[in-house]
Amino acid sequence: MFREWYLLYSATAPFRESAFLALIRCALTKVHGLFTQARIRVTWGLLMRLYRGFDAESADTITEALSFVKSMVEKYRVEKKTALDEIHHRALDEQIDKEITRINGVEIFLKETRLSWLDVATHGVILDIIRSALEIYLKSTLEAKAKSGLDVFDAKITEIEAIASSELLKGKRTDLYDKYCRFAVAQSAHSGKAEAFLSYSHNDKVLAGKIASLLAEKGVNVFLAHEDIEISEEWREEIFRHLKRCNALIALLTPSFERSVWSNQEAGYMLGKAGTVIPLIAEETDIKKFGFLEALQGVRLREANPEDCILEILGAMFR
Repeated sequence: MFREWYLLYSATAPFRESAFLALIRCALTKVHGLFTQARIRVTWGLLMRLYRGFDAESADTITEALSFVKSMVEKYRVEKKTALDEIHHRALDEQIDKEITRINGVEIFLKETRLSWLDVATHGVILDIIRSALEIYLKSTLEAKAKSGLDVFDAKITEIEAIASSELLKGKRTDLYDKYCRFAVAQSAHSGKAEAFLSYSHNDKVLAGKIASLLAEKGVNVFLAHEDIEISEEWREEIFRHLKRCNALIALLTPSFERSVWSNQEAGYMLGKAGTVIPLIAEETDIKKFGFLEALQGVRLREANPEDCILEILGAMFR
């Protein structure tokens, strides 16, 4: 239909000097281009999609998150310059400037109101940056609550989580700025307690349950990767959510762990993001079989008295 309108316009050549028809030509050209290039979307439409999911206060929170991440990236620049030889400063500046420029671009995108064109890939990158910034802002707010012991941060934590879990940001990247930001304390937003991710083979679920109960008695939330997930839940997303927010991953190393695909991936994910991994080494387990985990300071577990290792685990979590 739009093609026919476009062709009809072409037949009106004698009247092109009309300003009104010139406006029609512009509109039809844009519409025709939209339908012949399916990969192109209109920025205004994307902005409307974005703000239908977020109210004005939430949009302000996104801006706060972006601004906070910029400050953390700049702080990283200063810290690294003191650690690097001057000859490497230029390369560092180039990387940091690139990150800052990308964040500035997203801030401009959020404030933009005029009609313009934006490809789908760029829109995806923008949402990745927003989601990753919210993740860092959440971790910082959780740390502030943990250190202060004040409930004043609860509302902000809830708001950030609500935005981050919205449909528009579902499945977007959360790790773009992990290398620039490290937080010593990260607590569960819902309980205010520290959280441990207990990675284990399903063959060791009884022993894992004992460890989880003993840690819970000490005020630690424990996520049991293979027992805490209902069949109806999006289990991969649930695992990732806890891997991203936990204080530490406790790897219950037994001969069965070595053969568990999921347990090895969970430990590898935490090592890859420079998170805290605590090898909990069961009796008669050869630590040398566990690759990178061998280089970490582990905790020896006596199955007859598992409670003996709990204080060591807590000390490793908050070293």
